[in-house]
Amino acid sequence: MALFNSALFNQTLFGGAGAAPPGTLSLQVGQGILYPALRKAGVTLGPGRTPSPAQFQDAIDELNRLSGSLNCDRMFIYSIERAEYPLDPPKPTYTIGLSPDPVDFAAQRPQLIESANIVSDTIPYPLDIITDLEWAQITYQDMPDSIPDALYNDRAAPVSTLYFWGQPATGQRLELFTWTQVPVFLTITDAVLVPLQYVDALVLNLAVRLAPHFQRQVPPDVREDARKSLLRLESINAPQPIASVGFGCCGDSFDIYRG
Repeated sequence: MALFNSALFNQTLFGGAGAAPPGTLSLQVGQGILYPALRKAGVTLGPGRTPSPAQFQDAIDELNRLSGSLNCDRMFIYSIERAEYPLDPPKPTYTIGLSPDPVDFAAQRPQLIESANIVSDTIPYPLDIITDLEWAQITYQDMPDSIPDALYNDRAAPVSTLYFWGQPATGQRLELFTWTQVPVFLTITDAVLVPLQYVDALVLNLAVRLAPHFQRQVPPDVREDARKSLLRLESINAPQPIASVGFGCCGDSFDIYRG
């Protein structure tokens, strides 16, 4: 089979045919992730042998389950994505997601919103990201033509609804900082740009999942390498809180890291 040398599917979406940006690796899912994982799991025993279509399908299904699990943990989110959305016409709620039905913001449903601002003219006003319990405790929610103070995301799928406490005014924009998620893989010929640090973790941890799937024992060194690969990602992705003390001029706090 010339599977691994076929033209890359949706290559424009994932960065085109040019060289990968520094720090990333352009690879084909079948050749770059599934094949080495099946080899390390002891499913494909001979070097250079192409796994069967059924083995590839089982592997890509398991890869998507692994990706979905990693996308639930902040320690494995490698980037925070920034995007702006116009809040016109002004209203109390907006929908966001990818759906054949009309939505206000046609973008991937946020797995989690790290922070958000209302941008009025050129000035950003921070929004409090509140929970469903906090939203339910707000007795008066209808405040039109204002600068919102809080944002509640109901996190529905595939389209979630964003609720504002304080209805936006005309001309304002919403600035969102959301988790960049590991993508869903549809076919083994998908072309993806993956941060170099993530390739090892995806391959090794997929191998650990695939071995029992095919009635194989996980080699101890593969299991240990998979564990270490996740620890390395945690070490670079762990949020770094800013420590401050409660004194300074005019209500400002003092950042002990910056002096």
